[in-house]
Amino acid sequence: MNPSLLNKFSLVHLAVVAAVALMISASVNASPEHSHEDAHQVEQAAHSDKHSDAAHKDEHIDEHGHADSHDGGHKNEHEDEHGHDDSHNGGHKEGHNDVHEDEHGHAGSHNDGHNDEHGDEHADGHVDEHGDEHGHDEHEEGKIHISAEQIVASGIVTQQAQAGDIKQTLTVYGRTVVPEAASSEVRARFAGLITGVNFAVGDRVEAGQVVAEVESNSSLKRYVIKAPISGLVVGRSANTGEMAADNVLLRIMDDSKLWAQYQIFPGQLSKVAVGQAVTIGSEQRQTASSIKHLLNAPNGETYKLARAPLDNTSGQWAVGALLSGKLTLSQQAVDLVIDNRALQESEGQQVVFIRNGEGFEKRAVTLGRSDSEMSQVLSGLEAGEEYAVENSFLLKADLEKSSAAHVH
Repeated sequence: MNPSLLNKFSLVHLAVVAAVALMISASVNASPEHSHEDAHQVEQAAHSDKHSDAAHKDEHIDEHGHADSHDGGHKNEHEDEHGHDDSHNGGHKEGHNDVHEDEHGHAGSHNDGHNDEHGDEHADGHVDEHGDEHGHDEHEEGKIHISAEQIVASGIVTQQAQAGDIKQTLTVYGRTVVPEAASSEVRARFAGLITGVNFAVGDRVEAGQVVAEVESNSSLKRYVIKAPISGLVVGRSANTGEMAADNVLLRIMDDSKLWAQYQIFPGQLSKVAVGQAVTIGSEQRQTASSIKHLLNAPNGETYKLARAPLDNTSGQWAVGALLSGKLTLSQQAVDLVIDNRALQESEGQQVVFIRNGEGFEKRAVTLGRSDSEMSQVLSGLEAGEEYAVENSFLLKADLEKSSAAHVH
């Protein structure tokens, strides 16, 4: 072959070969990158599916406590690629459990401490606190705070404890009667026409006052009628224009002095004597007197009448009122006595209410001999102490009400 043609052919051949080589080289270079990229995307997709399955299984394991193991490749791949997450999750779980245990441990400790603390507080502090409260209440127990104004308004009357007598007495019964000299019936001296009557029933007159005026039938002169005694007009049977003869015009009674008159029966006569002390009493009041007379009963009755003077200047005793009389048979002097009206029963004890700066306080007393009015005090009260007598039951009622409210 012609050498020149051969050279040209060789050049052409080389050029073609070079071009083909370049094309192959470009194709080779491009295919690996593309296939590597595709392979990487496929690998990522597969890994995502595996990761989803693994996560689902992990969640299933966490939620249900299953111990199913994944295949080795997945575990390795999961551990390699998600080791940090697993480590994080595991650490978080362990940490959470530890924290939870710590929290529960702390809570348990706190509860134990709290219980112990509160138990101690409740058992010690609470009891001590209530003990102090009850101690304080016991210290205050029996005390009634009441002002002086409230004492007066409640009608509470006090006395001072002092020495006195314990008496043996006999009780008798009777009525108030008007002394025979303390009543008068007013009549006209001469028959005639009544020209005037100056007093009505219920009026009080004085001895010597003119109570009526009469015109005499015989002389046709007027004359006056005067009150023979001082007292109360208790009856009137004359009016102006009526005739006065021997009839009673007015009745006057002096009730400022009365008799306490008692029936003394045969079995009591040996114990009753003139001059004997007697306490005259009614439902509302009592006073001291002595036996002035022992009289035979009217109409041949077997009992006797014992009379004791009764001062009625204040008008507190009604005529004909029922009375009791306590005749003193004997008496014994003691160092300290208390009025029986002051005694109240509280919690099975005899108590009195002693006056203090804030009101009253309950005090238990031990008693000795007693009579119907007074009792001997052996302990619990000192001479000179002031105690409630009248309406002391109001203090007891107030104290019981306060105690009941405290209990509830």
